[in-house]
Amino acid sequence: MSAPIILTLAFFVFLLLGVPVAVSIGLAAIAGMIAANIPLSFVVQAAYSAVNDFLIIAVPMFVLAGVLMEKGGLTSRLIAFSRSLVGPTPGGLATVTIVACTFFAAISGSGPATAAAIGSIMIPTMIKEGYHKSFAAAVTSNAGGIGVVIPPSIPMIIYGITAEVSITGLFVAGVIPGILLAVALTATSRVISRRRGYAIANPDGRSARTIFAAAWEARWAILAPVIILGGIYTGLFTVTEASVVAVLYALFVGIFIYRTLTLSNFFDSMTYAVRLTGVVLFVLVSGRLLGRVLTIFQVPQNFSNLMINTFDNPVVLILLIIALLIFVGMWMETLTQLIILTPLLLPVAVNAGIDPIQFGIMFVIACEIGYSTPPLGVNLFVASEISNASVEEVSKASIPLILAEIGVLLLVTFVPQLSLFLPRLLGFIY
Repeated sequence: MSAPIILTLAFFVFLLLGVPVAVSIGLAAIAGMIAANIPLSFVVQAAYSAVNDFLIIAVPMFVLAGVLMEKGGLTSRLIAFSRSLVGPTPGGLATVTIVACTFFAAISGSGPATAAAIGSIMIPTMIKEGYHKSFAAAVTSNAGGIGVVIPPSIPMIIYGITAEVSITGLFVAGVIPGILLAVALTATSRVISRRRGYAIANPDGRSARTIFAAAWEARWAILAPVIILGGIYTGLFTVTEASVVAVLYALFVGIFIYRTLTLSNFFDSMTYAVRLTGVVLFVLVSGRLLGRVLTIFQVPQNFSNLMINTFDNPVVLILLIIALLIFVGMWMETLTQLIILTPLLLPVAVNAGIDPIQFGIMFVIACEIGYSTPPLGVNLFVASEISNASVEEVSKASIPLILAEIGVLLLVTFVPQLSLFLPRLLGFIY
């Protein structure tokens, strides 16, 4: 029996035994190495190369910054500012949730963190105002996913490291698609809200004075993405340096401006960031080991050739890639699928005429959809827990919103300028 077959069988056997996916990946890679007589010292080399990257520092820093800003009082002020922008609109609380998630996405870099931060405030508010709890949870679950498309984005960092493309270029490329997702979700939720007669978000009306007052109150929260992203795009600091600036800014605002960040909150935030970073690094090591072993077995090259030779129509090939990304996103954790599928699918996508940065945005949007699709949609469980609605109820209510997101994914796929215009304008693609 060949080593690749042993690797594949070992992977599925470990999964059936209930071994976590990241552990199954590493153990399966080791099984393949043993079958191919590859020295086990290769494991150490792959692990070191996976974590010996300056860019990885940005992952725990952006996570910590997002948590500190949420605990420091920025979230509630962003929601108040979003309310002032939305004004007296039927079903406006759903729109407020989406707008607030879009703003918070420019701070957190994480889908579940965005859903939890905004949902903990907005879901109870929507339910109190007469929204069905499953719809309130569905809106939050899907809008929270924007957190990985609007920069900064942890999945974009992982994809950039794996695909060896400019992470700053990916950040720039995600701006327009992220806004399109927010618009699509807003339009869909408004149609549903009008049909169901959901309440007006801000019955007192909307005026320049109320918007300015809310913006002034939230000025430190609004300034956060301006400093972080502005510094990256202007070249003032790198992505990694920006993540540290984000943490320092969150500490400054939480301690000295809003004075709501306590020592206890700080340690809770540190604990959460360390735990999540440990998971990310373990997935990175397992994925890097698997990728190296698969490359030795020439699996990516053979898979790419098989796909290209089987489907000679680029449109069909691209649609199959999209279908695969969405399907896998239903069953696999985001970082794991990025690490496993990028080496397999990127050569196929490039051969079909897709730029690596564009493919990264497509991939991240597919991951964003995966956050709200069962059985493993993380945002589904977060929103379900907050709303006390079952995962099945939230999943059913999410269907129209997921279809809208798939529409945006297809639009980004077949209209490359939506993701490539800004990177080309700013010189990240030539």
